[in-house]
Amino acid sequence: MDLITILFVVIFVALVGLLIRYFFFSQPKKIGARGAEIKALNHILAGEKKQALQQLSDIAHSDTSNHGAFLQVGDLYRQLGNPEQAIIVHEDVLNRQGIGQDFLLMAHERLAKDYEAMKQYPQAVQHAEAILKLKKKDTWAIKALHRFAVKQAKWADAIKAFQKENAVGGQADPLLPAIYKTQEALQQKQAGKKSEAITLLKHAIKLNNKCAAPYYQLGKIRQEEGNFKHAIDFFTSFVELDPTAGSIVFAEIEKMYFELGQFEQVEQFYQRLHQKQPDNLEVVIGLANYFERKGEFRDALTLLEEIKEPDHSNLSFIFGRINMLEKLGHKDTLKTTIEDFIASDRQKRILTCPDCGNITDEPRYICDKCGWVKHA
Repeated sequence: MDLITILFVVIFVALVGLLIRYFFFSQPKKIGARGAEIKALNHILAGEKKQALQQLSDIAHSDTSNHGAFLQVGDLYRQLGNPEQAIIVHEDVLNRQGIGQDFLLMAHERLAKDYEAMKQYPQAVQHAEAILKLKKKDTWAIKALHRFAVKQAKWADAIKAFQKENAVGGQADPLLPAIYKTQEALQQKQAGKKSEAITLLKHAIKLNNKCAAPYYQLGKIRQEEGNFKHAIDFFTSFVELDPTAGSIVFAEIEKMYFELGQFEQVEQFYQRLHQKQPDNLEVVIGLANYFERKGEFRDALTLLEEIKEPDHSNLSFIFGRINMLEKLGHKDTLKTTIEDFIASDRQKRILTCPDCGNITDEPRYICDKCGWVKHA
């Protein structure tokens, strides 16, 4: 066998040895790491966060260059109620040399969430702002700064954040700037700066005249001053803009009309409101209560019985009707009404899911909507 042949055989044997080593020793390690990641993912999907944390910690420590695994480990610490440890892990990733911009962005976002979980909003703000230095129109960071401003009651910052969010295609509620300006006014009022508060409330109305909040607060201020005419005007605007909460000022409006010697205006107030909001049950109840105080029981009962879709869960409506039936001596109808109310209340209590409020038509021991299970 000549020298060339011998060299060829040696090289061939060496190559075979390398291939055997690659396939039988290197590949299983890769498969094993991949399998560990799949295991961790399965734990996460199953809601087994502690097991997922253990699995991912093993992966991260066996490959310290696996930045993604470390980020996930930090996330799980936060989700398990340990944001302090999450910060340690995420800062370790952030301070590593030579990591790419994608991981920098992810580390800053995670740290903002960690500090938010600890209610340390100034630090959370710093990391959200760091994201925007790297990526000017990052939607998550812009929304986060909006949220952090609200949580810190920094209302001027909240308005600016709202504007930035909508500028990048956000769909935040258009009433928010006026609500924030109202909150800013309340801060001034609490500090004894009433005139500044009034100026801010008027500014809130300019920002969005469909927002009920500033009208309510201006009504309160004018009522406290004894300026009942303007207070009634502001409260009336509040009622018209927020039919759900409006009934909270009905009694105050009645009192002020009485103080002004204009009690007859109460009926006109309710009638005007009823024309604008014919389906508002609270307005009908308010007008019926007014008729009752005047001794016009039949008119009050007629109003309540003409409601097209009465809300039998509204106690003001139920007891108002019962009261009128009693005063008019309609004993049989009164008895039936009370029995129906008791039956309806019992049914609601028995058939309502205590977890999500879903009401069924028969007893259920597992809620169809949320999966709540009734235990003995």
